[in-house]
Amino acid sequence: MNIRSAHFLPGNQKQLGNKYLLLECLGDGSHGWVWRAERLLDGEIVAVKIPKDITKEDRELAEGKELLGLDPHPNIIKIYDMGRIEKEWFYIEMEYFPSQTLAQKMDIIGSKFGQSYERIFKIYRQVLDAIHYLSELEIPISHGDIKPHNILIGDNDLVKLTDFGSSALPEEIYVRTRENGGTVLYSAPEFSYVVSRKGSAQDLLLGDVYSLGVLLYQLLTGQLPHDTPAAVYRHAPFPKPSELNTSINEKLDLFILKCLCKKPEERFQNIIDMRDAFEEAVKFQKLNSAQVTIRQIHTSDDWSTKIVDLLSERKYAKAAHLSKQIFDENQDILAFHNYLIALYKGQRFLELSEAVKANQIAILNNTIHDDLALLELIAKVSLLQRDISMANQWIGHIKSKYTSECPEFMKLKAVALGLDARYSEARDLLESLNEKKPRQLKIIKQLIHVCEQLRDYNSVVGYLKLALRLKPNDTSLLEKRDFYQKISLM
Repeated sequence: MNIRSAHFLPGNQKQLGNKYLLLECLGDGSHGWVWRAERLLDGEIVAVKIPKDITKEDRELAEGKELLGLDPHPNIIKIYDMGRIEKEWFYIEMEYFPSQTLAQKMDIIGSKFGQSYERIFKIYRQVLDAIHYLSELEIPISHGDIKPHNILIGDNDLVKLTDFGSSALPEEIYVRTRENGGTVLYSAPEFSYVVSRKGSAQDLLLGDVYSLGVLLYQLLTGQLPHDTPAAVYRHAPFPKPSELNTSINEKLDLFILKCLCKKPEERFQNIIDMRDAFEEAVKFQKLNSAQVTIRQIHTSDDWSTKIVDLLSERKYAKAAHLSKQIFDENQDILAFHNYLIALYKGQRFLELSEAVKANQIAILNNTIHDDLALLELIAKVSLLQRDISMANQWIGHIKSKYTSECPEFMKLKAVALGLDARYSEARDLLESLNEKKPRQLKIIKQLIHVCEQLRDYNSVVGYLKLALRLKPNDTSLLEKRDFYQKISLM
């Protein structure tokens, strides 16, 4: 890629290539600008997002590419186009929607926003509709970063969901907005401290359900359930909404608390059931009270917040230093997990392995937290270093703690078997996993690779066709298809 400058500095009446005339800066965040712009081809007014660091790969910058070509939804910002201009500046062209964010409306001192249940429910209902639409697509999409800052409010309180920087398709990984793929204080515990947000469509949806619970909790109480990343991860006790706002009825209380269950399987399992329960709670609330007072939110600042901010800013060395310092002082396993994440993101794999060896007892004696993500990270790094013996040791710990049916165990074990040239065993494990969770692209791709090693080209072609149906524009899959067509196997 021929990039002449690492950063583009836009300005009023400045032309972006021969594509846009920039008219007004609508937002200036840490990662990019959003501009009201005129499309030079036809004079249409659109919104254009321009990342500040254009040296990243296109796949890291392509926020919301999953929405390209989809039927429009009234509560989701339309994304029209994205790519590079003159092989340099990356852009995302979106619908221009005159609005304020929900966060801005909540923060305005003296604002009447939030005093009416009717208004809150109208806004929340539209957010639910947007998430329901995404979850019901042929290939479902998870937003992954539901929070007031990503909810736009226009005339007559029309809501549009925006900023798909953390969105994910099933089993795909998008780590953009924050290093954990989403804003921690609105994240579900299972996604609050992971290197990347991934999982089945259902896994990702249940993460969004939790975030929807946090959003309504905040709208009705003026506070968040947890005010530090460490509290989110540990799912520390928090007040019922009705303890902070006595006008909240019991059904609304129970609705929010069900969304905020620590165990994903105890939350609402789909948006239809969630919406039905919400409407039932709304009926009771209208009988009890029409007015609510929203207070300003005050959040604590602790070491976990500082570390998450450092990770978000890609200051991995500083994040590692602070995490290690906290762990050395009080042996907090969460601080150690942060330390390993910082080393992993900084690609300091040798140091990571040495830290694991030095603290193996502390890791294995950890009984306070659900440490699947921690064990998975350690095993993954061992596989990256092709230390099969060490990888199998940690994969074995996952099996003993979470059983051999655990998908994370099966995926990691299949990779270890493949690295050890035990392709038949790897194939058996992957096919078993594919039966349990069918049509997951990452697993299908691994099956293609394993079948190639076994020279079972009929199976290769079958899995390749399936993979192309799941992701028709995948460059690596298209190249592989062209190869097999040339040798007349496809």
